[in-house]
Amino acid sequence: MSSVDVVVPCYNYAHYLQSCVDSVLSQRDVAVRVLIIDDASLDNTQAVAEQLTAADRRVSYIRNEVNLGLIRTANKGLMEWASAPYSLLLSADDALTPGSLARSTHVLENYPEVGLAYGMARIVGDDNDTGQLEDCLAPTYQIISGSRFLYRSCECGNPAASPSVIVRTSLQHRLGGYCAHLPHTSDMEMWMRFSTQASVAVIKDIQAYYRVHGTNMYLRYCNGTLADSQEQIAACREVFDSWCKDIPEFATWMTMQRRRLCDDAYWRAGVALAEGDREGVAGCLAFVEKYKSDARHSSARWRYRAKALLGQWLWSKLAGRIRRSRRVNSRNDLLQDEKVLGWWPRPLA
Repeated sequence: MSSVDVVVPCYNYAHYLQSCVDSVLSQRDVAVRVLIIDDASLDNTQAVAEQLTAADRRVSYIRNEVNLGLIRTANKGLMEWASAPYSLLLSADDALTPGSLARSTHVLENYPEVGLAYGMARIVGDDNDTGQLEDCLAPTYQIISGSRFLYRSCECGNPAASPSVIVRTSLQHRLGGYCAHLPHTSDMEMWMRFSTQASVAVIKDIQAYYRVHGTNMYLRYCNGTLADSQEQIAACREVFDSWCKDIPEFATWMTMQRRRLCDDAYWRAGVALAEGDREGVAGCLAFVEKYKSDARHSSARWRYRAKALLGQWLWSKLAGRIRRSRRVNSRNDLLQDEKVLGWWPRPLA
């Protein structure tokens, strides 16, 4: 039976903590330990955690004397406490699906060259009700090279949702902890770091629930989103400088990433223009100027210029009609996986 250590950072998430920990303790065919790290919460996290530790000896609890933030708290658990062959970082507002850890460890046990395994994560809301998925006893999965995972990270952003990712603890300890200076993309940088050293297993099944609610990070078209884009670039640069000097294609992949993010910034500038947000427009265009690469010649730039020539009033009217038309045309074409995070790679030709 495989052993998994699960680190659960918690800051003011007492109302989610019970369901999170229960989703770990109810996992089949694995031996689990749970460490709840209370990051100096102001709610009743301590009371809930102490009830959990009293009810099950597999659960431990510690409390930071001062608030350290998510990344330093996570590193405290992963780098100082976790010792099982496999480990998982699970935010207190997220949860695992039935059989998740058994599916992941089955793949990791059978493929020693794999450094991390991730699956799909279903997005859930703020009502603390994740529903109940059936336990899939025969997972669908594939093994991909680390370089393919790196390419995808540059091409489209983070391929994996954090609560679905389980890693080899020994490799985690060798690679080090999460980067505190990358609060938006520390998980993406970490998975890329793993993929420079090992293959990656991708599980097609829903492995975790990822909660979206009013108190977690929600990024709009500017400010937060641009900060995330800048950190994506910084994460790739950090991985390249420290781990990818022997992958010559990576420099080209980073150019592709900057081009993609600049095109996205032009699109967001158009959204800001339609909303009359001059500061948002200026921020998006400043981002492009900083990372422009060859963005001056992109179709995204010319589309934005056309919108700007129309002016804010006319473009806002036209944009509203376009959005309504798209809603009507796509209403019957909504896909079930629109509420699922995670990249399932298409088979290579």
